[in-house]
Amino acid sequence: MNEQLDALLALPIFRNISKDGLQTMMDCFCAEFISVKEGEPITMTQNHALFLIEGAVPGLKKGTFSPAPKKENPYVALEDSQLFILDSHMLLYPCYGCCFFHAQLLQNMREDGVDLNAFENA
Repeated sequence: MNEQLDALLALPIFRNISKDGLQTMMDCFCAEFISVKEGEPITMTQNHALFLIEGAVPGLKKGTFSPAPKKENPYVALEDSQLFILDSHMLLYPCYGCCFFHAQLLQNMREDGVDLNAFENA
């Protein structure tokens, strides 16, 4: 998990977030790291967000969050890829703790032009 967190921390979207803060968020979000092989479809239930760490998947931009594809129109990996998935509600709405690092992530997403409304309707 440390290598995965280090890979995430190297991406601009996680700027100004400590490794401990990122680990806490991943635990809070119940985030799951997954690997997909080239040609493998990626299907999720609705209300999930995907994050492409490595590889190539049409519909996903490396280093940013995207709404999960609809079940009837899955993404297909163009090469072996690493992603993590989480419940989009957990991403968009800070818990009662309203942690600084979660607020920082949402601010980074806004600054990077991520359409947060797209996760509401996913």
